[in-house]
Amino acid sequence: MRLHTWKMVRYNTGEMNTGMLKPTVIVATLALGLAGGAWAQGSGVNPPVVAPGQNPPVASSIPPPLAQPPSLYGGPWEVFVGGSMQFAKATTANQTAINSANVAGGQAALRLHFADSSAIEMRYAIAWPTQTYGLTGTVHARAWEISFDYVYTLPTESRFKPFLEGGGGVITYTPTGANNPSYAVSQRKLAANYGGGLEIALRGHLGLRAEYRGLIYRIPDFGGIRITSWNHMPEPDIGLVWHF
Repeated sequence: MRLHTWKMVRYNTGEMNTGMLKPTVIVATLALGLAGGAWAQGSGVNPPVVAPGQNPPVASSIPPPLAQPPSLYGGPWEVFVGGSMQFAKATTANQTAINSANVAGGQAALRLHFADSSAIEMRYAIAWPTQTYGLTGTVHARAWEISFDYVYTLPTESRFKPFLEGGGGVITYTPTGANNPSYAVSQRKLAANYGGGLEIALRGHLGLRAEYRGLIYRIPDFGGIRITSWNHMPEPDIGLVWHF
């Protein structure tokens, strides 16, 4: 009888221990879960959601595709404003002597560097040439040019930055004044240009640029004698550049 009673007591003791252990485990698990959620909310960091079969995201050190490469010139953009001279040489077309007076003009350009050595440029130039066509008359005009160029700048850390350029554009000739022949009308003529120059860094974003540009252009006739010839005109200029 004692033996039987001892076994029952031992069995009942084991049941009581197992029953107390399960609630303890459940309470500890809930406490850990609540503590983890509170920490995540307090830190403001939400864990990334990863789809099944995918690797978790990894931070990349590769710059975005449109990131601007570093420039040696203080910024990828630059604005140029300066003065120029046009030296159109005398020529002959349709057995008619054509002369153009040497005149001063102005220029402005916007250049964008997409690499330290390569850039594209849009340029605006204006001048007031006088064209003489043999005995048929003299035309006073305003000539304004819009051109687009590719510019190659020699990579250097020096204050002196040489460059080469080339491109094309259009020159618009508009008669001005009251003494022009009655037949004179406005015309647009194609032009190609080439050249090179040197820029000197002055202070901060400011620089000084001097360059030589050669224009190869269709000779205007202003509606008089029909001219299909081309001429060459040197056009040196000098001015200030602002980089940004």
